[in-house]
Amino acid sequence: MDPTSFTTEKPPLSSTPLDLGTERLNCENLDSMTERWEDPNKPAFVTVLLRFFGNIFVDCFRAIFE
Repeated sequence: MDPTSFTTEKPPLSSTPLDLGTERLNCENLDSMTERWEDPNKPAFVTVLLRFFGNIFVDCFRAIFE
């Protein structure tokens, strides 16, 4: 089989119009480039723990005394 008989695609004549994200990241100003999203309604970790163990306590209490 002759290797020159295979058909190949020709490379594009112009550059790709798509933005492929190949630009370098500016690490010096990274904080100013990104947004910080903080949920004001997010409870503290201690609050989540107390609710979790409180729910377990209530479930056990109800299971024992019902």
